[in-house]
Amino acid sequence: MSFMTERYFQMLESHKLYDRIFDDYSLRLFVEYHVVCVWAYNYLLRDIYQELVSMIQPLNSQSQKEAIRLISETILEEEVEEQNDGSLLSHLEIYLEAMQALGADVGPILSFFDMQESGSTWEEALEEARFPPAVARYAQGLGRMFARPLHERAAVLFYEGEPFIPDTFLNRLGQLGAKHSVNRLLDYFERHIEGLKRPGFSASGRLVEIFCGDNPQLNDEAEKAAEEVMRLRVDLWNNLADQLGAAPGKAPNRQGLRLITSAL
Repeated sequence: MSFMTERYFQMLESHKLYDRIFDDYSLRLFVEYHVVCVWAYNYLLRDIYQELVSMIQPLNSQSQKEAIRLISETILEEEVEEQNDGSLLSHLEIYLEAMQALGADVGPILSFFDMQESGSTWEEALEEARFPPAVARYAQGLGRMFARPLHERAAVLFYEGEPFIPDTFLNRLGQLGAKHSVNRLLDYFERHIEGLKRPGFSASGRLVEIFCGDNPQLNDEAEKAAEEVMRLRVDLWNNLADQLGAAPGKAPNRQGLRLITSAL
């Protein structure tokens, strides 16, 4: 990581937002904001997969073969994971089920998908969907990266996989399970985020290494893309934390927020 990427990572890993998610209202608002992050990861993954598969030749280099294998394994896990009842669901579909179980508003995200299925671009659909302004800004920021070169998109994919989500937050969600309908949300996190935390290895991280190689310019461009997506997520988390106010027993630190924002 570059200095800035590591700094953003630390800010997200220890963000005050996680302490502010403790009841029905905060859980619902969290998933209504966070669902666009789930969509962005899904979109990037499918986009990279389609491009790599289109490049398959009768004879591919070892690095090409490794990249194709990595992206294919990842998309199988993301798009068609087998459930306990034998059905196949994508992680995005699991997340939508989690939203419904929590009583969250799925209207904006479903409208967003419906308009795309009817022929609208994601940009056009985003303008019409009723997302909160901060969510729309985040999607627009991520969307600007969708046309970037493969090595930059792979870097964005790695961080959009949310390796910075702390285990303490997942443990807190588990503790809320007795009072709130969080089982499906936990199921998503365990299948998706925990699957990306395999000890000593990351498929998307390895893709960045393959695409950049030893080229300093490509590595620098990938790092800059990573910094950009992390900054966008910090902004989204800051906005959501403000919407939720202080955690139980804690006073909001508005001055600290202003200092962090101005530093960025």
